[in-house]
Amino acid sequence: MKTTKKDIIAKEGYPFIASFAIGSFLFKNKFLKATLLGASAFSVYFFRNPKKNIHYEKNMVLSPADGTIVDISNAYERFFFKSEVNKISIFMSVFDVHINLAPFKGVCLDKIYNKGLFISANKPKASLENEQCALLFENEDGKKIVVVQIAGIIARRIVTYTKPNDKVEAGDIIGLIRFGSRVDIYSENELNLAVHMNQKIKGGDLIGYL
Repeated sequence: MKTTKKDIIAKEGYPFIASFAIGSFLFKNKFLKATLLGASAFSVYFFRNPKKNIHYEKNMVLSPADGTIVDISNAYERFFFKSEVNKISIFMSVFDVHINLAPFKGVCLDKIYNKGLFISANKPKASLENEQCALLFENEDGKKIVVVQIAGIIARRIVTYTKPNDKVEAGDIIGLIRFGSRVDIYSENELNLAVHMNQKIKGGDLIGYL
């Protein structure tokens, strides 16, 4: 069992928290002050980065995100596999933790960023048309997973920390997406799933086995 040791709040949240808080002191209007203080408090909540207890064994695939499973299907993966493979989609509402995690122990082989639209992330066509960043991971047995961070209707910023050739442990932070988004997972190997449609899931939970 691995217990992650991380900052309580993701560093990308501090500019939002500080700017809203400072703004609340600059205005005398009570409604505006309360609104800005509320926005600052919500930013603290949104950018929270809770500790997670990560249980990982060989050939496990862990969830890279908190949210709701909105798609389990076979779909064409256009960045790396360029073929129809297993796909799982997780929708992250503004109330979910938006930190993204590595799905297993291995290495990041490649990264592709693609500009796009900002369709609501719970819509299927968001996987094709929205702004996104795709990461190709390989585990110790040479099995590959693609994790795609997808911006949503409110999210306008994808942050990706992981770079090609970076080694990752299962549950390591690989990035985040701001204010409502989606993560797609693609596997060219058959996945023995441990999840189902509409299931609420946490980052680091078991999705299945390769």
